Amino acid sequence: MKGRSLTIAVMFGMLFMIGFVTMFTGPLAVVVKAQFGASNALSQFGSSANFLAYLFMGLPCGIVLKRRGYKFTTLAAVAVGILGVSLQMLAGFVASFGVYVVGAFVSGLSMCMLFTAANPLLNTLGGGGKGGNRLVQYGCTLNSVGGMSSPLLLGFLIGNEVSKANVLDALPVQAAALAFFVFGLVVVLRADIPEPHLEPDARSPLSDILDVFRFRHFALGALAMFLFVPVECGICNMVNLYLTAEGTPAYAGAVVGGAMVSAYCALMMAGRFGAGLLGGRLSPRTMLAASTAFCIAVLVAAATVPFVRVAVPFTSVLLPLSALLMTFCGLGIAAIFGSIFNLATEGLGRLVPVASGITMSLVSGGALLALVGFVTDRFGLLSSCWVFAVFLCYILFFAVVGSRVPSERR
Repeated sequence: MKGRSLTIAVMFGMLFMIGFVTMFTGPLAVVVKAQFGASNALSQFGSSANFLAYLFMGLPCGIVLKRRGYKFTTLAAVAVGILGVSLQMLAGFVASFGVYVVGAFVSGLSMCMLFTAANPLLNTLGGGGKGGNRLVQYGCTLNSVGGMSSPLLLGFLIGNEVSKANVLDALPVQAAALAFFVFGLVVVLRADIPEPHLEPDARSPLSDILDVFRFRHFALGALAMFLFVPVECGICNMVNLYLTAEGTPAYAGAVVGGAMVSAYCALMMAGRFGAGLLGGRLSPRTMLAASTAFCIAVLVAAATVPFVRVAVPFTSVLLPLSALLMTFCGLGIAAIFGSIFNLATEGLGRLVPVASGITMSLVSGGALLALVGFVTDRFGLLSSCWVFAVFLCYILFFAVVGSRVPSERR
């Protein structure tokens, strides 16, 4: 029991680190823009490189996980993370935009590897089903805590004089991430991690990939994951754009827009913690269906309510009702990722590692945000609610119908 608890704690720590490092790249774009004179588009190269890494690493990591096991994969991921953070620190010392982007890409490779190993291992340690879902949801909660922590720390270090910001200002945060990775490396080396799916003499990767897609519920779940990523990331992006669009009735300013993004992340954290508490009572299917239906209803309401400003709870700030409704989607969005993953990989047995790798590569679905942006350019920012609602309707179909595992494959 002691060894199992330590393993769970290690995986929770890794998920915290994923959120910490991933969300650090976004606000660092402000610093990059100031120091290197980058355009808005170039300033986003760090975030783009971070998520693009999932496309390249997801499937190969799943194959490594199957052949070398959870411990080897986690150690490799931590080692790659040390390299990625070190490169980003080096970018500050040599004042190189190129080194910064490469560091963000390498960090993304590490995050993908950690996610690929952590989710199925937590599900396994929880016994699958409700128990596995509970652990994954708790892990996602810590992922949100990490995601909220790094932007707050970076904002404190930069202060209000953004024009004078330098990548070296972020050095304490980067040093903290590096220290955590080194600590994680030592702990994982000493941890006794179970290897239920290890197959050193596994068949060719192509055979495993073909086998896993023969499971209908996995194929449908993979598409659900691909469509979910732009919804999760896109809602808070659109709220920010909506509130910072100068010359429109909805304009509230950059500070308020950023605060609403933080509120969205905080609601996600609260929702994930609640999902963890309910994970032992509700099946992943029920949780996914309820969460998705809630988000669809809120998004449709946000797109159709008349324009009116209302007070933000516990403050005197007045904001468009549509923006508040979209922000509250964070509560429902919280449980979707873990539930899709658990349902898609249910009953796959030895194919779970490869399935996890494929699922992580589909985080690249965030590229669909370009499509969402095209729609909003033509029909207005609130039209994004309809796009997100359509994506969520498919996820609701997956929850109710597509996630059912054929009895003969249980």
